Amino acid sequence: MMTIAAYCGDFEFTVLEFVFTITKDVEKKIKKRKLFYEEQITRYVKKKVDQFFLGFKMHEHILTVYKNEAYNTIMFRLQHILKEKNIFRVIETAIGSDL
Repeated sequence: MMTIAAYCGDFEFTVLEFVFTITKDVEKKIKKRKLFYEEQITRYVKKKVDQFFLGFKMHEHILTVYKNEAYNTIMFRLQHILKEKNIFRVIETAIGSDL
């Protein structure tokens, strides 16, 4: 029987485990009201993704792609909970842009 790690590779499997772990972590923090602003959640996820990929030695461009894919996957998986929990969103306005 083939495992997921054997099928997709050890590195990719490690990244998948990280994505699921961070998603669950953020969901718990939202439910406990430790994270309640969308910007706060975004910064937290970006920080965790950056920290995770610090130890990997690979070409900078490939690393950037992995970081973006991990971040986008986590945020996609969190979309339903952001809507369900009515997460606050800061709306930026351009004051004086019409002047």
